[in-house]
Amino acid sequence: MTLRVLIVDDEPEFLRRFSAAVLSDPRLQLVGAVPTGHAGIAQLDRQRPDVLLLDLGLPDLRGVEVIRHAAAHHPGCDVLVVTMFGDDAHVVESIEAGATGYLLKDASTERVVAS
Repeated sequence: MTLRVLIVDDEPEFLRRFSAAVLSDPRLQLVGAVPTGHAGIAQLDRQRPDVLLLDLGLPDLRGVEVIRHAAAHHPGCDVLVVTMFGDDAHVVESIEAGATGYLLKDASTERVVAS
């Protein structure tokens, strides 16, 4: 079974790194990689991925708003937060909004793919 993955991150370096990680695993299919929350919601609605890799610090929306949209409109989509924010408040807010996992951006490529 191939999992369809959408990545939403405004930092080009991380967008490239996460895209390369997804593309490196034959069990994963990259369906989009976008830099804003609004573009992420549009791609989420259009592509209906199985997994959403999401940064919390986006330029136009808070990442938690994208999580809430995914939870409300795409309950079968697992949301994996990949961010620099490792404090309890961000973790709890993300999980309460519907995220199913949480990784820091310094996680290895292998860890991102495994998650």
